[in-house]
Amino acid sequence: MLRQAENKVKIEGILSEIDLKYGSFVKDGAPVETVGGSIKILVEQEINKVPTTLEVPVYMFSTKYTKAGKLNPSYESIETIMKDFISIAACGSKEGADKVRITNAQIRMNEFIGQNGTMVSSPRIHASFASRVIGTFKPEATFTLEFMVSEISRMVDAQGVELDPPKLNIVTIVPQYGEKVDVVPLHATNPNVISAIENYWESGNCYRASGRLNFSSSTQTVLEEVDFGEPIEKVKTINVSEFLVTGGAQAPLDDEFAFSVDDIRKAMAERKERLEAMKTNNVSKKAPAQTTKKGKMDLGF
Repeated sequence: MLRQAENKVKIEGILSEIDLKYGSFVKDGAPVETVGGSIKILVEQEINKVPTTLEVPVYMFSTKYTKAGKLNPSYESIETIMKDFISIAACGSKEGADKVRITNAQIRMNEFIGQNGTMVSSPRIHASFASRVIGTFKPEATFTLEFMVSEISRMVDAQGVELDPPKLNIVTIVPQYGEKVDVVPLHATNPNVISAIENYWESGNCYRASGRLNFSSSTQTVLEEVDFGEPIEKVKTINVSEFLVTGGAQAPLDDEFAFSVDDIRKAMAERKERLEAMKTNNVSKKAPAQTTKKGKMDLGF
């Protein structure tokens, strides 16, 4: 049996936006009340000793009642945020907004089929609880994660040239609840961390690592060439959503804690089937009705 990996995200910052609302769905013929959506948290922290401002989206969802018929504590927490918390967007300043703390969020991958028929995969942070910060306020957006390594490689630019300074891409497989897996990309930019990972980590082994969230944006001015005359100056916004490894264990997890390669293979095969089914359903939805005419990706081992 494939156990759920340790997967913890801690976020402490200033509440930037609230986009939560009530909803419902039907189960066994009966309506189920829900609350959910997302919030954004402004976090100012150092990444590789460089002060960085993050705006981290956190996705939240809960049914109103538990299976036992009692009011769901996570529903109460999300509802309190929606009704009582004050965001920067609502009050217009960081000073007037609530400082919030999330201690047990999780990394998950959001995967869907885009309009062009290809799979889109992006990381998301999910949480069920958030509280106001009382006492010491220490902004941070960090994670601790267990995983199996699938691939380690140096990142290159669009022309295939290795990035300078170097940046490492670590493709990991993270067991989630219900024996499902997510393929989560991690990165490393610190030279010492890159050296340690390349020297000690191996594909097929399981490790525990810690790091920092980098959900940030920056602007870049580029010159667009024209057929004649002066080039056009354009400003591009570059959005980044990544997990930077800042530390970890050199040795793999002990055998009793390591994830079985066979279990991972099975879960990866089931994931592939789900994605293929999503593609098939997407094509079916787009297929036109019959009318009379008028004038790689394989992420397993």
